[in-house]
Parts: sequence; structure tokens; C-alpha cells
Amino acid sequence: MTQERAVRTREQVLNAAAEEFAVNGYTGTTLLDVVKRTGMTKGALYGHFSSKEELAAALIEEAGGELANYAARADEPHTAAALSLRQTVLGLARHLRLDTRARSALRLAVEAPHLDRHEPGLVERICLPLTRAVAQTQAGEEGDGRHHPEAVVRLLMAVFFGVPHPVPRNDADAARQFDDLWATLSRPPQNGPAAGPDAP
Repeated sequence: MTQERAVRTREQVLNAAAEEFAVNGYTGTTLLDVVKRTGMTKGALYGHFSSKEELAAALIEEAGGELANYAARADEPHTAAALSLRQTVLGLARHLRLDTRARSALRLAVEAPHLDRHEPGLVERICLPLTRAVAQTQAGEEGDGRHHPEAVVRLLMAVFFGVPHPVPRNDADAARQFDDLWATLSRPPQNGPAAGPDAP
């Protein structure tokens, strides 16, 4: 019974921490915030996690692993690559919307990548299979002027998951990323310029 209670307490702490991290981010969350949200004593929390770093690392490890596994589905060989890519991205977006732990894990992986115990890190483990899936999808399409798969995934990450990837290291890196994305967006689509919504 004691072991079951310990498991329940740990889950309660992780859920409370996920709520705090998802809303306030890594730097905006303290262990005291988590204690208040759980209604436990500090001692009960410290019995499971000795620091904010350990708590955040556990969320990245456990909830992040589920996200990475979900993203890996896009990398499986499919005859309908475009459909598989679409289903994977929409499924990940739904999972992030409904699962606070997943949202917090992804935010933590961006804001505190040093706590991610995996190499490559969580964001990269999501992006790599998506990038391969974009390339596979494009390979099955006809025409020229395809956008670079990595740039497409950067946009997907930002639009669907709210994650800048990769996070700019400095001003020069941010400028380079902007220029790369702008060049991608400015390139004419495969079948020529897109018609506006009022075009005949």
C-alpha cells in the first residue's frame, strides 16, 4: 500500500509541475509553486524530487519520450506519405493540446535543453522523422520548386507546436534563420504563383 501511495504522490507532483511549467516556463516556476499546487508539504515533494532540475528532467524524459515515439510514426514507410505526415502532425498537435505533461516537456526541452538526457534532444527527435517524412512526401510529387524539408519542418513546428526550431543561438543565427525561411516562403510554388481567394 505504501508503494502505491508513493506512486500516486509522484504522479500528483508531476501533474502539478507540468501545469506550472506549461504556463510559466522553466525560469518562471519554483518548487514552492509546485508545492502550493499539490497542497502537499515540502517534505513530501522532496521525497520524490530533490530539485526543480530533477523534476523538469523527469517530465522531459517521460512525457517527451511519448512525443518522440509519436513523431517516429511519420518515419515509417508508407505508400501514402503525405497522408501519414498529415496524420502525424495533427496527432502530435492534438496530443500537445490535450496533455499538459507533453506541453510542459516540449517547452522545457526548448527552454532548458541541458536537462534533456537524450542525444539528440527531444525537439530534434521530433524534427528528424518529420523532416524525412517531408522529403519522402516531396519525392512522390511531381514538379520543381519544392521547399527544403528542414525549412518546412521549422514552419510546422512553429505553427502547430509553437516551438522555434532550432532556437537561435544569437542575433546572427536568428538573422540567418529568418533569411532562410524568407527565401523558402518567397520561392514560387511548384505550379506557379498561387491564385488569391478572389481569383476566378
